[in-house]
Order: sequence, then C-alpha cells, then structure tokens
Amino acid sequence: MNESLPFEQRACFAAGQAKSGTTLLIALLDGHPQLLVLPEETAYFPTALNKYGRAGRRAQLNYLTRQALSRVLFGGLPEWEKVDYGHFPRAEFGDRFEGAAFDPKNADKDLLVIMFEAYAATLGRPLESIVRWIEKTPANRRFIPQIVERFPHSKILLTIRDPRAILAAQIALEKTRKTRQFSAYYSVSHWLQAARLGLRAEAGEIPAIMTRYEDLVADPARAMERVCDYLGIRFEREVVLTPTKVGKLWLGNSAAERDFTGISSERARSWELELTPDEIGWVEWHCRELMAHFGYEPRLEWRRFASHWARPVRQERPKQYIKSRYYSIRDKLLGPRNK
Repeated sequence: MNESLPFEQRACFAAGQAKSGTTLLIALLDGHPQLLVLPEETAYFPTALNKYGRAGRRAQLNYLTRQALSRVLFGGLPEWEKVDYGHFPRAEFGDRFEGAAFDPKNADKDLLVIMFEAYAATLGRPLESIVRWIEKTPANRRFIPQIVERFPHSKILLTIRDPRAILAAQIALEKTRKTRQFSAYYSVSHWLQAARLGLRAEAGEIPAIMTRYEDLVADPARAMERVCDYLGIRFEREVVLTPTKVGKLWLGNSAAERDFTGISSERARSWELELTPDEIGWVEWHCRELMAHFGYEPRLEWRRFASHWARPVRQERPKQYIKSRYYSIRDKLLGPRNK
C-alpha cells in the first residue's frame, strides 16, 4: 500500500503516441483492485491546464466534462470509439465532480485530483485502497516536466510501437474517419518524441517505464507483471490479462475496424503487407537512428530514401504533403522543436 503518500501524490500518467497501445495498457489495469483508472482521455496537461488554465476553474471543468474525450463519462457523445457506459452512473459522477470542484474547501486542490476523488466516490472505492490513480492521454509525452513538477511522486507509463505499424494504423484511420487532416510528418515526429522519452527512462532521467506494444500483445502476462512490479501492486494474472473499461469487457479499437475477443497480436506485423516501399522508406528515413534500439530493424537501403521521402503517403492531402515535407526538412536542418 502507498500509505506514505497523500492521495493527490499517488499519480500515474500513461503517455506515448496514438495507436501505440496506451489504451490497451490501461484497459488491462482497469480492473485491478489497487488502482483507480480513468478509462477516457482528459487531455488535462495539453489542454485543460495549458489552454484553459488562465480562464479559470469553470472553463477547465467545462472542457473536461463537455469537450475532452472524458466527456463520455458524463453523458457526452463519443468522438469515434463507441463504448457503452450505461452501467456507469454518469450523472452522479458529474454532480460529484462539479460539487467538489466548487466547494470552497477545495479551492486550492488540483482539479484533476478532485476528478479522481469524485470518480472513486462514484465507484464506492475508498481512497486508502488505491495505490495509484492513472490518467491516460498520449500527448502527455510532451508535458513530462510539468507532470513531474505538479506531481513530484508520479510514475509514468510509456508505450512504443514499430513506427511503420503506426503509419499503417494512421492511414487506416484516415481512410475510415476522413478527417482530411492526416499528417505523415506527425506520424514520425510523435514516434521520435516517444522514443527519446524511452531513452530518458532507461537512463533514469524520468520516473518512467517503457512498454513495447509488440511485447504487450505477444506475451501480455510477462509485460503486465513488469508493469505491476513498477507500480508496486500485486500481479493478479486473471485481472490484468482481461481488458475492461469501468469493469466492462473492452474488445479493442482497431484502426481497421476489426473486432477482437481478447488480446491479439494480429496487427503487430500487418504493416508489412499494408505499406508500400515508399511509405516504409518515409518512416525509416526519419526514425532509423532510433528504431534498432527498440528492436525495430530498418528494411530498406539508405541510398534510396530521397525518392521515398518525396512521394506522397496514401491519404495525405496536398496541404498536408507540403507541410510534412517542410517540417521534415526543417527538423533535419535545425533539429526538432520538441525533443
């Protein structure tokens, strides 16, 4: 038990890159009796604090309950993935959260902590039973210094996945969602951000552990035992090998809209059949220096990368094509803006 730390300092944040396994990881932790896992993203650091912080608590609360992906826990509509939260008392959660947020005695308390306390109360979970509470937003990767400053005793769960598989997943998502905003550049730049965090975690520079998506789906028991050990909780095999959201079985959010009945390694290497040589070349041109370190061996010869770099990636619109190549050259000449 984490009795030496007050509840607000028992924080844990999941971070990585979209489609790198962050959602699966926290779904496997959802049912653990020593954890309190919020199943939907709050974008607390990226947006609630950094965009709405100066606007005040009301603006922040409205964002968390009406705009962020966490809005579905308060009765809001989902953006993409449809998860049934009918078994969860969403109105009660909203009332508890708002009441506590504007209680004068909580005026100086962090709003995210209040949200988790309200969530625990709604579930009937005593705070003393919780070793760690977990918030997952992939973009947390960009706010590690702020996270550690605000929650100095926090732990961080990082995920990483073969960047070629990431690009294949992003192409599939754009094909089904048609956002018209797909960026080949962000696919590789976000991976590089996560990879550099992995190096810092290995060096002990940040309080984090890195989990490869491929390891998680190939041998989930071994991967989850390692995560449980890092979090200081019991490894309860049957619990942490069953993905759930608020206790209800969760069957995944495949970019290709596949239905699964459990943890599946089917998508781990499907990029080999889905990507063209030019698309593989685009990824490897940007990521090859760090790929091998994380077990992702490049496939193509370096001398052909110029032609791969120039050709458009599927689902990439002209505006995004121009921006991606501009940012790519800028990073190569000046270095990435966010390491």
